[in-house]
Amino acid sequence: MKNKKLLYILIPGTLIVWGIIIYKIFGNINTENNVPIQHTEFNMKQDNLTINDTFSINPDYRDPFLGKTHKKPDDNQAVKTIVPKIIKAPTPWPNIVYGGIIKNQKSNKQLALVQINGQGYTMKPGETISEVQLNKIYKDSIEVIFLKEKKFISK
Repeated sequence: MKNKKLLYILIPGTLIVWGIIIYKIFGNINTENNVPIQHTEFNMKQDNLTINDTFSINPDYRDPFLGKTHKKPDDNQAVKTIVPKIIKAPTPWPNIVYGGIIKNQKSNKQLALVQINGQGYTMKPGETISEVQLNKIYKDSIEVIFLKEKKFISK
């Protein structure tokens, strides 16, 4: 009994809310504003006034990270000149091809088959040939060092 009374109140309330929503949607779509747009021209006078904006920067501020105050350098102090460092062109890596592993069954030592610039070598870890040092041997790749730069070469 209690639910039926509540149902009689909620159904008309829902219909009223949805009716207002539908009325607002279709009411705004169907109305046409036939108000003509008037174009007006604006005549602006151009004044030949030039305003110079001047400002100055106060270099005496506290560094938020260091907590120190920077002071304005004197004009009498010598200007530091920065000498550009000469950077050498990087030497290109030689052509390195990893062929595979040769493993001694008894001593468990490994050798790698490596081609450097077309020449074949067998190298053990730590060995250097034509400035290429074999650092580590893995099953599918090797780690080599050339002029303090590491690189992995895969099969």
